[in-house]
Amino acid sequence: MLLSRPRRAIGAVLFLVLLAVAVAGPARADDPFRLNSQLTDRSDVLGSRAGTAAASLQQLRTNTGLQLFVVFVHTFSGVPAQRWTDETAVRSGLGDRDGLLAVATHDREFAYSFPQNFPLSDATLAAVAATAIEPPLAQNDWAGAVVGASNGYAAALAGQPIPAPVIQPGQPDTVSGGSGRGALIGGLVVAGLVVLLIIGYVAYRRRRRAPALTAPSPAGEPIAKLQDRANTLLIELDNELRSSEQELAIATGQYGAAATAEFTAALESARTEVAEAFRLRMTLDEEPRDEPATRAVLTEIIQRCAAADERLDASADDFDRLREIEPRVEELSASLSERATAVSSRLPAAESAVESLGRSYTGPGVSAVSANPAQARERLSFTTTALSRASAAVAAGRRPEAALAVRAAEESLRQAETLLDGVDKAGVDLAATRAAVDALLVEIDGEVAAARSAASTDGELAAAASAGAAATESVRAGSSPTDPIADLRRLQEADARLDRALAASRDESERVARARALLNQALPVARSEVAAADQYLTTRRAAVGTQPRTLLAEATRQLARAEALALDDPVAALAAAQEAGRLASAASEAAYSEVAAWQSGGWGQPRYGRGGSGGEALLGAMLGGILMGGGSRYRGRYRGGGWGGGWGGGFGGGFGGSMSRGRRSGGGGFGGGGRRGGGGRF
Repeated sequence: MLLSRPRRAIGAVLFLVLLAVAVAGPARADDPFRLNSQLTDRSDVLGSRAGTAAASLQQLRTNTGLQLFVVFVHTFSGVPAQRWTDETAVRSGLGDRDGLLAVATHDREFAYSFPQNFPLSDATLAAVAATAIEPPLAQNDWAGAVVGASNGYAAALAGQPIPAPVIQPGQPDTVSGGSGRGALIGGLVVAGLVVLLIIGYVAYRRRRRAPALTAPSPAGEPIAKLQDRANTLLIELDNELRSSEQELAIATGQYGAAATAEFTAALESARTEVAEAFRLRMTLDEEPRDEPATRAVLTEIIQRCAAADERLDASADDFDRLREIEPRVEELSASLSERATAVSSRLPAAESAVESLGRSYTGPGVSAVSANPAQARERLSFTTTALSRASAAVAAGRRPEAALAVRAAEESLRQAETLLDGVDKAGVDLAATRAAVDALLVEIDGEVAAARSAASTDGELAAAASAGAAATESVRAGSSPTDPIADLRRLQEADARLDRALAASRDESERVARARALLNQALPVARSEVAAADQYLTTRRAAVGTQPRTLLAEATRQLARAEALALDDPVAALAAAQEAGRLASAASEAAYSEVAAWQSGGWGQPRYGRGGSGGEALLGAMLGGILMGGGSRYRGRYRGGGWGGGWGGGFGGGFGGSMSRGRRSGGGGFGGGGRRGGGGRF
């Protein structure tokens, strides 16, 4: 039968490939493989300097906790360098504190691969590669590239400038070099592969136009890998939404609501998709499912994240044009400097307020803001540094770099304001919670009396009355400082049990009136708890994973449900408000634990050392997601740039998604496997 043009092209390519194999004989292939040691030299290029290279890797691990694997091979076997490196990292089981540098000595290509939560931004990783890795490779100093990488990553993690390596030129890798005939055959094969790529690209474009095929979830993909991918996308999109919200707030303040209405609508649309994705993620924890059902839910989560990302991307270019900073660098820098002075003046009052809160209250309501003044001070320090670098960049004629620094300063200063606002709000919220506790104590006293008077023949009513009395007695007996949030939770549980026991003896109007009265106190408390959890996560988002975000998303959904039902169904609204508060509290506690782990046991301050005020400012910016190591990135006209020194470039501000614009290959998302990287030729 006749073949279509694509089939004839594929046949021609296969013929060329078979011809090349037949004439050239067996090729020396280095497919992705599992690494058995930290330093692997299949190209035999290190020679007597292998010990020097290995010692530098060990020193890097001792000083920073980063275990950098390095592999030299002759060729990546025609596989794109980033894909080869990522696949080797996955096959080798590299974890959250492991990186991989892969070098194809004959192909003269290299790539690196790091976990998503690695604390250096993509721009800083690229700066290390450009400064410390690529120059030695270009002069065949293979061991020097390993030493340069070790020293470069160590300096970047310490917030210091990346040192230039001392290069000892060496010999190129001539293994696998072919004759003229071999080169001709290689050219034919490459030409054939180009045809295949074109065919594949056309097919890919057609698939992209088919909405039903947008989810990259092959049936054979392991559930664990699919779940990791869904979790990674949820975190990425949640970070992007938070960054976009902050950027949109700045733009609205500068240009007004009318000018930003389109972007507000895009953000709301994306937020709806991500909220539903988080709800689906919550159901996986609550409802056991078989593998096909679990796969379907995970696939829908990925689809919804993709839809949210596309919605943000559709407006991102227009938003970049609206927020054009470069022509206004001097104006914005002066304004930010004035605001920073005003914010700095709030620090003493905030520190005193935290001390006062600690004397009156205990528990998560206080711990959520206890570090806020110190964090705000770090953000202010970063703001000052960013503005200084903007000024220096303007003086040197580097306005794009200055614009990037101004954007970072805006984001950092806004977080400082948010942190201090959180302290101010905490006192009001805790007082309101205490008032709700007092009101519920009176309510439960009345219910206990009613239950005891009718409990002669009802065992459950008697048990509920006893539990209610025990709860009120415990709360009243609590010593100062008290935990009003924990007290409220205990009383709400006792009250719910009494409600169920007394339901038969109450008519509908009585139940509605009672629920409406309690809702007037429960709803403001739930709002404050959700807002506090959201503020904590936003300003520390680099350290927070999927679980706290999922809990917070569900708390937000329950709060919206409570507000929607408040007028027509106060009984259901009360239950939703109480559930929102419970979930927000659980989200906060989970987030506290993850932030503490980030600061002490993971990619945290004590591991790398603060290195003075500059180090504190850098780590604070990383924790807040201002630098790209925090999860999201700015993807406007300055993407991929840097603003010098050991601080690296890029930050977590900007409007829009990250999965399709400005992402380096291998950077997680669709098929990235939860790693990110870069590389090039040398």
